[in-house]
Amino acid sequence: MAEITGGELLLKCLHAEGVRHLHAITDGTYMMVVEALERLGKQLDIRLIVPRHEAAAAHACDAYTRVSGKPAVAMACAGPGAANLLAGMMCAEAEGSPVVAITTTRRSDIADAYLQQGGMQVSRHLEIFKPAVKWNGKVEHWQRIPDMVRHAFRVALSGRPGPTHILIPEDIISFKGDEASVSIQPPPNYRLTTRLPADSEATQKAAQMLVEADLVNIHCGNGAERSGAAEAVRRLAEHLGCPVTHTIRARGIIPDDHPLSFHPTCMSRIAANGQSDVVLAVGTRLGELNMWGRPPMFGEPEKQRLIQIDTEPTHIGLNRPTDIALIGDARTVLNQLLEAVRPLTGKREAHAKVAEFRALQDQFDLELAAALEDTAHRPMLTGQILRACNAFFGDDAIFVMDGGNTTLWDIHYHVARRSRAVIYSMNYGHLGTGLPYSLGAKLACPERPVYCVTGDSAFGFNLQELETAVRHNLPVIILVAVDGAYGMEKSAQQRQFGREAPWFGHDHAPVRYDQVAVAMGCHGEFVETVAELTPALERSAASGKPAVIHVVVDPEANVDPPGNWLWAAARSGKM
Repeated sequence: MAEITGGELLLKCLHAEGVRHLHAITDGTYMMVVEALERLGKQLDIRLIVPRHEAAAAHACDAYTRVSGKPAVAMACAGPGAANLLAGMMCAEAEGSPVVAITTTRRSDIADAYLQQGGMQVSRHLEIFKPAVKWNGKVEHWQRIPDMVRHAFRVALSGRPGPTHILIPEDIISFKGDEASVSIQPPPNYRLTTRLPADSEATQKAAQMLVEADLVNIHCGNGAERSGAAEAVRRLAEHLGCPVTHTIRARGIIPDDHPLSFHPTCMSRIAANGQSDVVLAVGTRLGELNMWGRPPMFGEPEKQRLIQIDTEPTHIGLNRPTDIALIGDARTVLNQLLEAVRPLTGKREAHAKVAEFRALQDQFDLELAAALEDTAHRPMLTGQILRACNAFFGDDAIFVMDGGNTTLWDIHYHVARRSRAVIYSMNYGHLGTGLPYSLGAKLACPERPVYCVTGDSAFGFNLQELETAVRHNLPVIILVAVDGAYGMEKSAQQRQFGREAPWFGHDHAPVRYDQVAVAMGCHGEFVETVAELTPALERSAASGKPAVIHVVVDPEANVDPPGNWLWAAARSGKM
């Protein structure tokens, strides 16, 4: 009989799930996982990615799932490691990312059930993680490791995807058992791995409603991006000649320059949402930044029909009454709809309203461009960073945003060219995700350029992960828009008080982020003018290293970035 440790058994279970990376700061409580990884890592094709902070590990996993469409795994030790990981898991839950967290406890005789005895690094992991994940459970016996791993992945990938959590005591990880006594199954043997279609009768009714409507609006969210539904969205929209709008999370679901695509912060989008007879909502709950799917952003429910596609039944009619619900995978259901629509109508020309919406967007684009014309302006505007990046990076590049006012510049000036290539914590707005998101995206697609435009405040949360990027040879480019303050907090103070309140502590001490990067082994650049941007990008890309470009931006302009009014309106519920 061959005996293996719980650590090796766990690793083989992850291999069966197709896991390629284990994000973890190694710890004594799961040293048998590390031992197995050292022996079997190459054979199982699993690579250990060691971050400098566990929250960054969860963020990297979050981004990896979005770019690859596959789940990811982060591991943390008893007590402090698990506590650090929790913040990243909360973000993954908000964003619907299937990140599987594995945390250890101390040995069973002193762990959480005996917290009152005073064991070191002992805490109530199950209770603490429960609100932050879709499901969590504790492995009580060595033989149950495969069952628990299977269930964690089953739940993470079912319905609306999301994170799960497994708790394993260190003595179970170290325990040796008979390998023949357990069974490791491939995913098709225990969970759904095919894409679910919608009910055929409901699909036919939806197709009839789309064809009979004067103006249809396809509005896409996170679920459309997760499904890889970009091509299906484009084909259906072009057949119906209808506008496509999307949430910020679904940027690039069809390219920004497609004639039927309308920008999420432009009045053209609001016009398309509000004036359509039928809205086809694809993978979106119509949440707060969609004004809950209600007027004035959308039409009156009594007049405007809603067809809702979602994998999660509990999302149907959540914020607005739904006329037809199509439960299934977004890409599959959209293809079903197209097949049902084709016999009812031939390919249509773009609706006359599309030209009206395009005129609104053209004016929007002209105003945005005009604001950046003064290239001699010092300090420069953050939007000028994005314009340089649009020209420098090709269609295959992955673009990462971070939180704060820099994000509003990003949203307005970045040109999204393809789906699953814009990464942002829209639902949670989690500061500091930019750098670890970039690393996760690079791990998912090492052959593609990855760059991030972030603010100095957000960048400061996880800048230690530059060393991780160097150690793991992940050459991402980070452009830091430096205004020396928490810019969005300045905006909030001005809205609240009508003045700036410097005693509220929003200003930073001066930091040269390029020099910090060089000290960590990265390439660094310092930029003060628009003319310096492209050469700095060229040198950064040529360096073959992770790179940080410190860009001095106008702090006054950053207090009122483009779209600030819409952001404030959405957040206040008053539009």
